Amino acid sequence: MAGAAGSARKVSAVLYHYPCPDGAFAALAAHLYFSAAALPVRFFPNTVYDPIRSDGLPFDEIEDVYLLDFVGPPGFVADIAPKVQSVTILDHHKTAMESLCGSATLGENVNKVIDMQRSGATIAFDYFRNKLLTEASTSRNHGSGNSVTEMKYLPENKLEMVHKLFKFIEDGDLWRWTIPNSKAFSSGLKDLNIEFNVNSNGKLFDQLLELDPEQVISRGQVTLSQKQTLIDDCLQKSFEIALGCGQFGNCLAVNADAISMLRSELGNQLANKSRNSNLRAIGAVVYKVPELNNDEMLKISLRSLGQEDTTSISQEFGGGGHRNASSFLLSVAEFEKWKVGAEPSNAETA
Repeated sequence: MAGAAGSARKVSAVLYHYPCPDGAFAALAAHLYFSAAALPVRFFPNTVYDPIRSDGLPFDEIEDVYLLDFVGPPGFVADIAPKVQSVTILDHHKTAMESLCGSATLGENVNKVIDMQRSGATIAFDYFRNKLLTEASTSRNHGSGNSVTEMKYLPENKLEMVHKLFKFIEDGDLWRWTIPNSKAFSSGLKDLNIEFNVNSNGKLFDQLLELDPEQVISRGQVTLSQKQTLIDDCLQKSFEIALGCGQFGNCLAVNADAISMLRSELGNQLANKSRNSNLRAIGAVVYKVPELNNDEMLKISLRSLGQEDTTSISQEFGGGGHRNASSFLLSVAEFEKWKVGAEPSNAETA
């Protein structure tokens, strides 16, 4: 990260979705820009289950704010905008699109790129790379001696591999799986167990830049079958719930404390099992979040198939996300009311 040029100089604050590969790579995209431009920056990992509030930011030290892959809780953008020079939103979630696009309440200093066809990482990569190119071109045209004219976003020998990493991240985050060995890459990246909090892992960005896609794929291919065994065991213990006590229909759920890191693949297969059980094509992966230090709260990660939209459910309970992947927090007591029967559903998985 670039260091501040003098104690009085204000910094850019980059809030990024954590703990999420898409958010971490979006932060990497920002890091590459600020390093190349030699501008001061501070990174703030931002969780959906316990998001940063405006009173948690040192605005006396901040000039502008970037929100990467997560716009924060309701009202957050409108709250921070008057306190800084500018707010830039780089996101792709449906809930961000609905809450921010076309909003007349946002100030003129709020800039946003919200594209549901790309992931937060690739949006950030394109944005910050183009930002550096534009600033370098402007400096040259004005005969500036600013060092930005000499800087590159990435060395030429790293550009192709790093861009490939970003495309793998997008392919998995959007659940497309169109790139060969994409699932193995996603599995291998999980196996590396990289800490995505740059404030506790100062080597994060170097670790991401040093990743070799082929090595990550090789690692992932070894463990994919092992993870599927864990998923199969969990699917056998699925049970029916009435979403919102029936407000949003019924689907299958699983308790997944032991394999919450596999929630996306587990949820997708659970949604398929739910559909084959003549319920909504939604899977509810339920687990506790240790970082909350609250055993009375559960994280409900919803995954769905096709046109099944999970966002209306998650938004009802204060969460958000994509059509096919969203989440929210719910008390244990409330979730117990959603359970249709005590006995696990043993419908065959497809």
